[in-house]
Amino acid sequence: MTVGDNIRRIAQEKNISFYRICKDSKVSNSYMSDLVNNKRKNPSIDILKRISNVLGVSIDELIKN
Repeated sequence: MTVGDNIRRIAQEKNISFYRICKDSKVSNSYMSDLVNNKRKNPSIDILKRISNVLGVSIDELIKN
């Protein structure tokens, strides 16, 4: 699984919208869309940290295969 797949799965499990993830993590909507649709594959550690905080998971959970 990719980072985008993991974000999508965790967000669905926790019932967190992509809008909320973008707003709370201060990641742009277009960047998040590219990430979730696997158009971007290597987000920075800072972006991963902000997204993982919103989702309430570790960075390891986001990057695991």
